[in-house]
Amino acid sequence: MGGPLTRHDLEQECKALRARVAELEARLERTVPDEAPPSEGPFHRLEMAQVLRVLLDHLDIVVWAVDAQGTFTFHDGKALDLVGHQRGQFLGQNVFDVLVGGSHDGLKKALSGAPAHAIVEAHGVVWESWHTPMRDAEGRVTGVVTLSLDVTESMRTKAELIAKLALIERQQDVIRNLETPIIRVWDHVLTVPMFGVVDSRRAARVTEDLLAAVARTQARFAILDLTGVDVVDTATAGHILKILGAVRLLGAEGVITGIRPVVAQTMISLGLDLSHVRTLATLRDGLALAIRSIGERARSRFDD
Repeated sequence: MGGPLTRHDLEQECKALRARVAELEARLERTVPDEAPPSEGPFHRLEMAQVLRVLLDHLDIVVWAVDAQGTFTFHDGKALDLVGHQRGQFLGQNVFDVLVGGSHDGLKKALSGAPAHAIVEAHGVVWESWHTPMRDAEGRVTGVVTLSLDVTESMRTKAELIAKLALIERQQDVIRNLETPIIRVWDHVLTVPMFGVVDSRRAARVTEDLLAAVARTQARFAILDLTGVDVVDTATAGHILKILGAVRLLGAEGVITGIRPVVAQTMISLGLDLSHVRTLATLRDGLALAIRSIGERARSRFDD
């Protein structure tokens, strides 16, 4: 046995132990990678996978991915079950061979590096899709991830709504035409039976339709029959006078018929000047005047 360790011996042994520990720590650092940050660690990746699985199993969506050549690398989602497709059914197939008959503009745009949104029909289903490019560390596009939503029912509902709105608009046109019908009662003679309230909207429509009819038929008389108008205020009277003025600019003569006594009193009390407007008691009188005037003009031209 050796003798007892001296102080110098103990110091040398401690120094050797410290060097050994330092060597082991250095070796450990070289063999064990740095701890991954929380957002990149295995627990986070597992959590993200679980979140994606919940979304794919419970929402009516399809998530699919293709590589740069358009080959399916991922294909999953509850919406596939609803349309009769199998999850992963298209893996390994080319998207342009699978999705035939629809536009591929959105997908091609994403494969070129720009996000895209598109609505296309494939296999009897209308899909609304959002395409997002995937890139590598150098920024090159390596593929596209797409989220697709089955919007077949909503598109059908939208089409039905558009059809109903178009029908309503046609019905409104019919109603407006019934409100202010323009009747060609004789060659070059038009009559417009007015009734109810003549507001600015209705007056504008009557003016537009009547001027078009005067120009189309080369009418010489336009008779506004007010038999059905119960109340006349300043605005209504102004609208009527504007209609007659517009007709006169086209070379036709405007005639007012069927003014009721209460309406006549109102017009007088409002101070309206109707001296330059020809007025007759009834529509029949107006028609007789127009037909007689046209006949006299025809005879005059014949005599000449």
